[in-house]
Amino acid sequence: MPAGRLLWKPRHGLPDVYRYKLTQTRPRSATARNLQHQLLTYHDFRQARQDHPLSGLIEALGQWQAARLRATHRDLYSMPRYQEGLDFLLDDLYAPRNFTRRDDDFDRIFPTLVRLLPEKPLATLAQLVELNLISQQLDMNLATALHRHLGVTQGDMAQLSYDDYARGYRFCGDHEKRLRQIALVAGIGQELERYVANRALRMALRACERPATMAGLEELHRFIREGCRVFRDMDGVHELLARVVSRENWLLEQMLAGKQLPERLPPELAEPAH
Repeated sequence: MPAGRLLWKPRHGLPDVYRYKLTQTRPRSATARNLQHQLLTYHDFRQARQDHPLSGLIEALGQWQAARLRATHRDLYSMPRYQEGLDFLLDDLYAPRNFTRRDDDFDRIFPTLVRLLPEKPLATLAQLVELNLISQQLDMNLATALHRHLGVTQGDMAQLSYDDYARGYRFCGDHEKRLRQIALVAGIGQELERYVANRALRMALRACERPATMAGLEELHRFIREGCRVFRDMDGVHELLARVVSRENWLLEQMLAGKQLPERLPPELAEPAH
């Protein structure tokens, strides 16, 4: 390392090797530069969030929201062709789980990604990183609003009412970012659906499973492989994405209009009971 060059240091004071590798790469296209920007922004956010005083409340809020999503879309879960697709959307694209391993994988192999991947997959990865960042920013902002304005603590989250959730949502004023979050989920899902039709990509995924594991990239590989498998096997990915997006946008509109988060969907959005 050249004399005088300082590495950015996180809270524990050790050199941040992942960030250093990100900043030392010189992307050759606008798409690669956007991915680099998203990775750097998200990396710094993750480092700063480690010290957040409401970490427990943020995690509990993520679990509450995951349960809410399943309750809202329970009628779609009753349709076997949608079950795995919904699990992937809710568990891997938006979830309370900690994705530190997968996110570090992105940072670590960024120089290789921009050298080997075509533009379209790079753009999809940039969308995924942006989605992770927005989802975690929204959770942090909402948890802060619930605690500051309504006195909600980690222990209160299991009993949080739909009305208090909506009140916290309005205190945040993050409506545009919420809409962007939903649009990113739909966009990434549509891109994965396109990739599964590519036989060469499917063969490449199978071929690189062992090398990915040996390189410590098994979590990143699992995410891509599982998304492609689920969407390849599922009938009606486009239809599922459209339904989830229309429902979530309707729920946001209700809260923005001053109403509580609806516990039931209107008949025109719900799947008819059988």
